[in-house]
Amino acid sequence: MKKHFFLLLFLIPFVCSCSSTRYTYRQIENDNDNFTSRTFQCALPELHKAVVRVLLTKKFVIDHEDAVNGTLTASRYFTHGYQTIVVVVQSKIIPKSDTAQELFLNGIQTTERNYVADRTRFLLFIIPLPGGGGKEVTQSKEAEFVINDKKFYEDLFNKIQSEVDTKNK
Repeated sequence: MKKHFFLLLFLIPFVCSCSSTRYTYRQIENDNDNFTSRTFQCALPELHKAVVRVLLTKKFVIDHEDAVNGTLTASRYFTHGYQTIVVVVQSKIIPKSDTAQELFLNGIQTTERNYVADRTRFLLFIIPLPGGGGKEVTQSKEAEFVINDKKFYEDLFNKIQSEVDTKNK
């Protein structure tokens, strides 16, 4: 009886933990967001330059750029106290024809927190001792999610469209 109790004690948490993440991949099948892509009437180099200009005007930093394949990764950092929020935008241009390109955008937001530990040694809790401790900063990721805000993507696509239109005039 005791053996069965210990077996159940370890088996129940294992089964519960496996069942909670078992079918997470099915969420991909349910993602039917069509607002993350748009077709533009221009050549691939023009569209790529327009995407770069828009992201730079929005104060993003270009991390990776491949104009030949039409890929781009840009990030922007926001700091609020000990919290850092990173927004990463990935773009891919797929040619439909010589004058029509489809642009796909994907935004990811990551929240990281910095923890500061003071390792300074004190004599009688008042006088700091030389050669001891200092401050140690550790960083941990709190959250990461895909940006599903339709307005975020529409704003970027509208700015890119206006950049393409000004270059075609």
